[in-house]
Amino acid sequence: MTYVLAVVTGFNAPNTDKVVLKARGRAITAAVDVAEMSRRRFLQDVRVEKIDIGTEQISIREENRTKNVSTMEITLARAPPIEKRPVDEGEEDEKTLVKLTDIEGIGVNRAERLKSLGINSVRDLANSDPTKLSENLQVSEKTISKWIDGAKKVIKPQ
Repeated sequence: MTYVLAVVTGFNAPNTDKVVLKARGRAITAAVDVAEMSRRRFLQDVRVEKIDIGTEQISIREENRTKNVSTMEITLARAPPIEKRPVDEGEEDEKTLVKLTDIEGIGVNRAERLKSLGINSVRDLANSDPTKLSENLQVSEKTISKWIDGAKKVIKPQ
């Protein structure tokens, strides 16, 4: 959690749009966990921009030899703001324009839970009943209403 806090603090610094996590050896797993926890729980507007992997040679003086160690750099970047424009009724590619995860407050896990309830698109969300969704998802009706309002801002409900 100390590293997650460092990532969140890094993004809160003025004019910071990217944070690079660097790790090698056994610490690679921790770096991946920090990146995912930061993105999913604390920084929903951040995405993984790039992942670089490599190998470094480290000299071991005691044994008079070198050892290869794996390295990884994970670049996290702020996602560009969503272009919020109404979708025309006849537009075929609505699902690729705006995804459920583009609505503020809906992450990957919540989008999957919505899909399991038959809410597969932003249009489905805009036309859904907040009371029923609140009961099924165990999320406050106020939060659900915010999601629905966000969905209605980017599409014209049928």
